[in-house]
Amino acid sequence: MIKDRFMTRLIALVFMIVLFLVSGCGGRNGTIETPASATLEPPTPLIASPTPVPTPTVPPAPAAAVVDGEDVLLSYFEHEVARYRLALDPNQPAEAESEINTKVINYLIDQQLLSQAARAEGFALSEDELQVKIDDLASKQGSAEAFGEWLQANAYDEVEFRMALRLASEAAWMRDKIASSIPEKVEQAHVRQIITQTEGNASAALLELNAGGDFDALAARYSPATSGELGWFPRGYLTYPEIEEAAFSLPVGSYSQVIATEIGFHVIKVIERDSEHLLTTDALISLQTKALNEWLSQARSMASIEIRLP
Repeated sequence: MIKDRFMTRLIALVFMIVLFLVSGCGGRNGTIETPASATLEPPTPLIASPTPVPTPTVPPAPAAAVVDGEDVLLSYFEHEVARYRLALDPNQPAEAESEINTKVINYLIDQQLLSQAARAEGFALSEDELQVKIDDLASKQGSAEAFGEWLQANAYDEVEFRMALRLASEAAWMRDKIASSIPEKVEQAHVRQIITQTEGNASAALLELNAGGDFDALAARYSPATSGELGWFPRGYLTYPEIEEAAFSLPVGSYSQVIATEIGFHVIKVIERDSEHLLTTDALISLQTKALNEWLSQARSMASIEIRLP
């Protein structure tokens, strides 16, 4: 009897467990169902990290030279060489390739130095201003098609031409600034000379002067076309510094000893001197060119310049 009751309870307990599993945990079609009264944290989704895609690296364009960290592009150099060749006179002897390359790379380095200095001085050419310059050049060619043909004929594409025009505009601004440092009036000497081809004739002329001879008459004797007139000139203008040194050191009205140069033998006389005499156009351009060359020489000595030509 006791055994029967035990078995009856055991069977009932097993039935309840099975019923619980089916109704509470075992869902339809084999799925697991969560009772409405249960509060379960939602599972943390597993998100796969995307595989990083490497950004393609574009190698830098090769440089013909590097000037204080700024590249002079090799393509620009090569096109400038082509443009230089186009400008050569076919009737003149051909220049060696190495000579052309040296001229062009030095020009581009100077242009870069001037451009950098202009920007450092505050000069800035906007895109609109640059476009105005391009439009003006295009109009001078007559049409957009004609301008495009001109670009192609001169080894330019639009990108390089914009770059070249910007560099040229910046360099021109700096050249003008350097040129403006030369005043229109400077100290100058007015000089006349006796010039001979032999030292003996020059010494003979000097002896005659010392004996009381007339300087102007002797100058006209040896130089009938010009009467020995050198005119007014400033310091730094003459090709021969020996004559210039005498012109600015002798008292007005006096004459020099014999001065030997590559072109002959000179005795000069200082006619007059002026501390602020107006420069001739030729003398002004000469002094401006000298100032530019001195500026570039100093800029090169202070810059970091690397030439990468083969």
